[in-house]
Amino acid sequence: MVSSTCPNCKQPVSPGDDICENCGAVLTPVPTPARVPTNAVIPQASTSTGGTALCPNCNQPVSPGDDICESCGVVLATASAVKQTTGSSFAVTPQFASPICPQCRAPRIPGIKFCNHCGYRFATMTSPAASSVFSHSNTFRQTTQLIRGSILDGKYKIVIEIGRGGMGAVYLADDIVLKRRVVIKALLTEDDPALVAQSVKEREFLADIKLANIVSIYDFVTIDTQGYIVMEYVHGKTLDQIMEEQGHPFDVADAIKYILGILPAFNYLAKRDYVYCDFKPQNVMLENLKDGTQIVKLIDLGTVIKYVPNPDDVYGTHGFYAPEAVKTPSPETDLYSICRTLAYMITQMDLTNPIFGMPPIESYRMFRDYPALYRLLVKGTHKNPAQRFHSAEELAEQLTGVQRLSVGGRPGVPIHSRLFVSNSTTTIGKLGPRGEAALDENNKSIDLLTEGDLALRSANYTNALSLYRQAVSNDLSNVDTHLRLAEVFMEQGELTQARAEVSTAQRIAPNSWKVTWYTGKLFEAQGDLIAAANRYNELISDLPGELPPLQALARICAKQDDNALAVSLYQDVLKADPGNTEAILGLTDSMYKLQHWNDAVRVLQSVSESSAKYVDAQLRLYDVYIKRMKPLTLQNIEHASQAIYALRGRTEDSRYYLAQGDVYRAAWQLARSGQLPATMTIAGVSGTTPNALGAAAAESYRQYLRREQHPEERETIVRNKQEVSPWRLF
Repeated sequence: MVSSTCPNCKQPVSPGDDICENCGAVLTPVPTPARVPTNAVIPQASTSTGGTALCPNCNQPVSPGDDICESCGVVLATASAVKQTTGSSFAVTPQFASPICPQCRAPRIPGIKFCNHCGYRFATMTSPAASSVFSHSNTFRQTTQLIRGSILDGKYKIVIEIGRGGMGAVYLADDIVLKRRVVIKALLTEDDPALVAQSVKEREFLADIKLANIVSIYDFVTIDTQGYIVMEYVHGKTLDQIMEEQGHPFDVADAIKYILGILPAFNYLAKRDYVYCDFKPQNVMLENLKDGTQIVKLIDLGTVIKYVPNPDDVYGTHGFYAPEAVKTPSPETDLYSICRTLAYMITQMDLTNPIFGMPPIESYRMFRDYPALYRLLVKGTHKNPAQRFHSAEELAEQLTGVQRLSVGGRPGVPIHSRLFVSNSTTTIGKLGPRGEAALDENNKSIDLLTEGDLALRSANYTNALSLYRQAVSNDLSNVDTHLRLAEVFMEQGELTQARAEVSTAQRIAPNSWKVTWYTGKLFEAQGDLIAAANRYNELISDLPGELPPLQALARICAKQDDNALAVSLYQDVLKADPGNTEAILGLTDSMYKLQHWNDAVRVLQSVSESSAKYVDAQLRLYDVYIKRMKPLTLQNIEHASQAIYALRGRTEDSRYYLAQGDVYRAAWQLARSGQLPATMTIAGVSGTTPNALGAAAAESYRQYLRREQHPEERETIVRNKQEVSPWRLF
């Protein structure tokens, strides 16, 4: 029998053991986020007799000698195993399982997170290792160590080494000339001093970066074969340090707040064609300002490169970079890393499962609890780059919407979107809130379209059609004009013409979200609710922070009698937009069907007096209290009278007088039977005697009949009026 030893502690292990009983090392290698050290020998993809090497991530064939899988972009040096098509497999030992430090080759003590010799941070199942450099030239070597108290370039006194990773050491120092504390980062060194000088020269562009959310670069120093960057010292802690100290991930509110705080930095870099490359929690710091406030700041600019196709050197940390970033990093691959980082911040997920994209929603509670945020993360890390976010502004806008959906919006603050017209601006159409797609401001017919929108919202369809058709004649290929025409035709019930306009827009812009939106509305107008729901769901995934698709899907669910799902969707909308009265009314309609009366009352009571739908909400409260809740109680009559009394002097709506008559009649019936306590107050009536209540009810019915000459229920109302009239009592 052949004995085996643990690769970590060298103690004997039994055949078939998964874990070393002596040190606890996992004998079957587990994938982990790993660094590709600059002095590492990249394993070649191996083959066996009759077998072809496969990428351990995507299982696609790789050629012997490949550094990177052409199919998925995984760096083969960091992969945990290369499988054979014959069914057998062998493993490359992951970095964290190695008994030596992958950076300085010193022995590793089991259980520690940092190398005692060089400070390298070992990768674990949930904690990433240091940055990797994927270079087309293997001439880099590790930096030399500066000694505490030494003077660099005659003006920087080294205080202490504060970190070390794949890119080199980082020192805290004092600028003895300008009397300020600085941070010095050593660059990867070259054997040729001329190459070092050239490398530093190529990074001098970093000194031009000036933004509050990005650490400032003060100086560049070259000493023989070593280069250094001198940076601003930031007072605070990195997001990684905060997570480690608190012992758990960030809550969603803080995580989103910090990412929104750092996105302006990426917008700034992208506009200057810079790529950060290595975004992760270790490279974001919360700076404590003198006034007690905090600012999120991007630190460590050592990995920033100019955006060029196929750069010589590419930086990144395994588990955070996009597949294509290994060869073609761009501002868009930075956005991918931001989304992976946000997911890690709220879950501390295993960064190797999966290596790219997002794990299933069932994998982590935070994903299940915040589905809108999960949808954003899925979009941001989509395997197809065309399906992801394309700018920091776009990501910030959708993340702001997701923040409202996850944390809650502010009452009284209207929702503004760059994509949809605000509810405070538009009106209600045949299907519900119009939710028009915002017009392209560069449209040369913008004035005509804006005038047409005003006509549409005032139901002046003839004028709207005329204006929109003028806009079409100016530019036949403009999507907005055809979709606005479709909107008018849907309002008029001309669905064939609406379909023609939507089809034209689709030929012009087949991948436009606007076309998907109006296609969904057309299907809904046609009564094809399943097709409409599919389009709205598509938009919910593509625009995770927008409310109109969510509200439209809730409306579809209600029409399909799936009121439980409708309630859930409406509640999501109202969490983000508490003042959305159309959502409130839609929600209460579904609650009625579910007979959730008390829930409906709470929702209706939340409608502000300043809302245009306040009258509708109060009338619905009366309806719940008097007509729906069974049995009718004294308390319900009292609440109904208060709801109706709140409308006195605010409206001449005939429904108000009918509701008032019904409330007083219900109280009159109890008073006649002796069940109405003399101490009870009915709002709007001076006394609770049958005479007083009957007279008030009769007058209310009279006012209603004066305003509604031919109501369907006229006979019943007349009978009720006669029943409560005081003269009927004698």
